Amino acid sequence: MKKIITITVLLIGIFILAVVCLPNFIINGKVFASDETKSSTIGGIKVGGVNSANLLPTVEKAIKDWQQTEINVKSTNISKTIDPKQLIFDTTTAISQFELLTKKPWYAFWKNEKIVHIPIPVTASDTVIQELDEMGILDTDKTLQKIIVQASYLKEHEVEAVINAAALQMQERIAFQIADVPTDSQGVAKLIPLLNDVTLVPNQSFSLLSLLGEQAGAANDTGLDFVASILYSVILQTEYEVLERHSQQTKPNYLQLGIEADVNAALAKDLQFINRSHQLGKMQATIEGNQLKIEIFTAVKDKDITVRISKDKIVKPRTIYRYSEDLKAGQERVEQEGKEGVRVEVYRSIVENGAMEEQFISRDYYAPQNRIVTRSSQEPITVTPPTKNAGQSIADPDLEIDLDGNGLPDIKPSTPEESEQEDGPEIVYGYYDKGGNFVQTSP
Repeated sequence: MKKIITITVLLIGIFILAVVCLPNFIINGKVFASDETKSSTIGGIKVGGVNSANLLPTVEKAIKDWQQTEINVKSTNISKTIDPKQLIFDTTTAISQFELLTKKPWYAFWKNEKIVHIPIPVTASDTVIQELDEMGILDTDKTLQKIIVQASYLKEHEVEAVINAAALQMQERIAFQIADVPTDSQGVAKLIPLLNDVTLVPNQSFSLLSLLGEQAGAANDTGLDFVASILYSVILQTEYEVLERHSQQTKPNYLQLGIEADVNAALAKDLQFINRSHQLGKMQATIEGNQLKIEIFTAVKDKDITVRISKDKIVKPRTIYRYSEDLKAGQERVEQEGKEGVRVEVYRSIVENGAMEEQFISRDYYAPQNRIVTRSSQEPITVTPPTKNAGQSIADPDLEIDLDGNGLPDIKPSTPEESEQEDGPEIVYGYYDKGGNFVQTSP
């Protein structure tokens, strides 16, 4: 009996000793078994065994290292980097809380150190909040809270964004363009699925060549330029900023001058723009019959935008003569009709709450098409001009030279009606050189 009592007392003593001496840890006031962790942490940094004097420099060094990598806030079709240096860490409060929870009373010197896990209090600067707001699609408060939680424990730098459901309700069409697909284009239909249901996130750049990828080669040059031009026309109807656009330098048959675009992957010619609004945009692209239609939708149409094209200079074509023995003396044949060249400027007007802002977009030059005429190289028939009566003034013989053999002077005096010029753009003769300088020539 005495032996049984002795064993019982011994077991009770071992149990009491285990309960008293077993190292436990506390998280947010809760005690957890010691086998879940072996060291206390501050912001995820192991500080078990670190003396009080070294706590602050240890934590601050870890924070500094963590801030070397940008925070990537992402979700489907969106991505935003946040500068971690815009997060403010309150290390003093974290260390004070840690010391308070791990401090042992003098009478419990025999107890093991408590194991605790303390987050570092973190606040975000106004810059972070503004950047999240400008994305136009996020629930800023919930996304910011996720950033702060991960930062307070110095966790990974990837943060899943919380999307604002209301921002996804995009039913207002703010821009569209529709045009017939050119008959000499190829592969346009293969590009359209890549342009359909594309999310245009505020303050994120968009590249047509990057979006199309290898599929850009599925269309010929005419087809690719056609798609780029229709998209560019749509972008001009929004407040999006055009980052890169190249002119075809010739007028296509589907859009006005100044509205077309040229894209060429081999020559690194791209169409790029950025959504400068505070709203998420959605691009829709469809082919209906033989027509391509591109549209952009947002939740609310809050601005009226118009595009204006101005012709500021017209350049007259020159006439180029060629000679042929196949034509009879005095005959000529028009090989190519001349077309005027023109320089155009494109402007965009944005009206919001009665206030209007006009933006200069581009200036493009379209060279004239020279008139080409083939003339006979055979000698013309000389016709003797009639003898003038006495009393008549003798005309300048240089003005009565007949080179074309039609029996009439080649140069005749202009009439007042012919010398008058209608109101409109300035009409000059000449061309633009490769440096963009205008070289004026004689008519």
